[in-house]
Amino acid sequence: MAEEASHTKVAVESAILAALMRDIFQGLQVSVQEGALVAEILLEASLAGYDSHGIMRIPMYAAGISSGTIVPGAGVEVLRETTASALLDARAGLGPVAAVAAVDLAIEKATESGVGCVSVVNCNDVARLGGYMVKPAEAGLMAIMSVNDAGHGPDVAPWGGVDPFLSTNPIAAGIPWRQQRAPVIIDVSTSVSSVGVLKMLWNQGKPAPEGWLVDEEGEPTVDADSFFDSPRRSALLPLGGQTAGHKGFALSLLVDVLAGALSGAGCSTGKVRDVDRNGVFVLVIDPEKFSSRSRFEGIVGEFLDGLKKSRHAPGVEEILIPGERAQRERERRLREGIPVDAPTREKLDEILLELGFAEKYRSIW
Repeated sequence: MAEEASHTKVAVESAILAALMRDIFQGLQVSVQEGALVAEILLEASLAGYDSHGIMRIPMYAAGISSGTIVPGAGVEVLRETTASALLDARAGLGPVAAVAAVDLAIEKATESGVGCVSVVNCNDVARLGGYMVKPAEAGLMAIMSVNDAGHGPDVAPWGGVDPFLSTNPIAAGIPWRQQRAPVIIDVSTSVSSVGVLKMLWNQGKPAPEGWLVDEEGEPTVDADSFFDSPRRSALLPLGGQTAGHKGFALSLLVDVLAGALSGAGCSTGKVRDVDRNGVFVLVIDPEKFSSRSRFEGIVGEFLDGLKKSRHAPGVEEILIPGERAQRERERRLREGIPVDAPTREKLDEILLELGFAEKYRSIW
């Protein structure tokens, strides 16, 4: 592919992309209900500007369904349960289906008991974590979610190490504050970047940004090919990079234990496994059972107002609270369309052709 073409992006209306994804899932024998749910999760990620966790993942989901590693309609099984906790088995189904079930159950338990904590095993990719945090936060609940690869994906070197050992181990949170304001949505990987963002750059023929990768000798490199080669010849760094990566490393360890050990799914091993199965951790807290929701939201609101009024650094027009950028990007993309890069378009075209939908979507790019 020519380098110029690989940088080309085409903006497509969100409604068209939603219909395209639903048709693809239908063609893959996914039920209407599950197809719509997964399409909504991926669409929201793309609308919020998290392109690497949105529509770009359709080819990966399609490949997983075709190969049998993702089992549509598998259902979610409750393995253990108390009034405030539960352990679910996703049964290798579509990851977003299990993630939504886990968050909904945690919300139910938190509303009853004050705290709801749900773990999930055998869960496939769930895409963007932050998208799941909106529902509890809009209901006045605080939520935290983390995911590990259950030892599958060694992508990140430990602090002071060279070889990939840890997953990117993301963590997200949703915090309500004022009813007229969108909730705070925190969504970060505990590495300097997610693999999805790095892959998106690699697909476009771009190097990795400086400070993201170290090679087999522990030296900095911008060669993205070295990360995606087999065998892998580089590793991502923990959040904080080579100067403060001990902090990202500590957070990554915490996520591995919360998502992998509590659920029983397993923690990182540094070894590649043939099948990717996530461990998932969800915690929902009802402030009403503590100081009260009104008191909680008042304190958070005063705190955030103070942050917003802090003196700006040179060249900075506004201090943004986590989630504000994504909300503004969502509004913009609803108006202007979602940009889809050439590599993603090509892969989607191949899937549409194979499933018999090529003519229906022939003119959208």
